Amino acid sequence: MAITFQDYTATASQTEFLFNFPYLEDEHVKVFVNGVEKTLTTDYTIQSSPTKKVILTTPATGGEVVRVRRISAPASDLVDFVNGSVLTESELDRAYLHNRYLAEESSEQNDVSMRLTAGASGWDGLSKRILNIVDPVAEQDVATKNYVDGVVGDVALGEVPDDSITYAKIQDVVGNNVLLGNDNGAGEEIQELNATEVRAMLNVADGANNYSHPNHTGDVTSTGDGATVIADDAVTAAKLADTTVTPGAYTNADITVDQQGRITAAANGLGKYASSWFNDSTGLVNGSTYTFTHTLGTADVNVEVFMAKDASGTDTVKVTQLILWNIGQSSLQEYGAMVTGVTSSVLTVQLAANGWMKYDTNGNNDSFPWGTTYTHIKVVAVG
Repeated sequence: MAITFQDYTATASQTEFLFNFPYLEDEHVKVFVNGVEKTLTTDYTIQSSPTKKVILTTPATGGEVVRVRRISAPASDLVDFVNGSVLTESELDRAYLHNRYLAEESSEQNDVSMRLTAGASGWDGLSKRILNIVDPVAEQDVATKNYVDGVVGDVALGEVPDDSITYAKIQDVVGNNVLLGNDNGAGEEIQELNATEVRAMLNVADGANNYSHPNHTGDVTSTGDGATVIADDAVTAAKLADTTVTPGAYTNADITVDQQGRITAAANGLGKYASSWFNDSTGLVNGSTYTFTHTLGTADVNVEVFMAKDASGTDTVKVTQLILWNIGQSSLQEYGAMVTGVTSSVLTVQLAANGWMKYDTNGNNDSFPWGTTYTHIKVVAVG
């Protein structure tokens, strides 16, 4: 049992802590809360009768380790003897007790401190944690939990976290652009594999083609160092798989438009084009006007209008009787659409008041109000 200190685990709102060791001065009674020394009169007071106890100014919240300890001013002399003085019993007792208390405190603190084990085979931590240790520097320094956690990372329950094993952390890696593996058998270390070892593992001879196909014989060759070279003119349309092009819904001598209203070919020098969807079906009404931007500059612009059932271009048909601004006509016909304005970046298209027309396979034409059956309009400009 300790004779110079007493430890407590505080409960919530606790302020009083008893102690039974003798002391010479109030300032020799020290209080530590979770290892932090408190200040007499500010943080605590001492009551000596009828029982000895310290009283905290601020109640504990619960769970704190409170130590009440005697430290008998080891750096101070409590009695000063002078020549010719009368030695009283109280002064001699005080001097003796001061020395005794210091010896007790030193001895007891040594007993509860980490020390060499019997035979000096190592340090005895007395089954306690070692606190207030800095991170290690030298190879043989003690490592803190914080340092070990940082080095090991988040490895838990045998699971290695993503991206925690990097190239630089793998043993025996000294070069760049190498493959890592093991061709020496189970239990061997990870190592760098050279080109010969990799080819042996893949069962590929040095200089062999790494791609072959009946239609590509001789097209792809190896340079001897594992790289491949495609011969000039080796890639042709006939050798490309999955490149069948579905015929467009509309084709004329100048441009070809696919089923989604996209230009897939342009002849007679019409190599640049711009297009825009008007997707607001409720706005497609007879006589309405729309604008869209383009990047064709100020050159002559040929415009074609297509109608579709939705914005993806399903069932696209060309609008007939389109009037082009650049061929000199200035009035809108009964059915169709007309470009009423063109700048270097903006086209303005006006829809006819009576709707639009299309021809069936027999050459007959039908008229439709704008925004019925075909609810989306696309204007394609080619320049």
